[in-house]
Amino acid sequence: MDVPHARMPKKVSLQDGTRVIVRIEPILKTKEKQKIIAELSGAWSDDPTIIPIFEELEQERHRYLGREVNFE
Repeated sequence: MDVPHARMPKKVSLQDGTRVIVRIEPILKTKEKQKIIAELSGAWSDDPTIIPIFEELEQERHRYLGREVNFE
């Protein structure tokens, strides 16, 4: 649920002098989120270094025979 006008709490339980990070980001609309996802979805499509990684994952997947189940 989006909060249109969020405010900082009046009391924050941090000691004086504590360093913090404040991050301000816009609240994205659904179409904006979908655009970002579409842009990132093919980010590795032209990267040749990803092929050996997926080949190794595929080999590992076929080596795993599952766990033994004892029915006794």
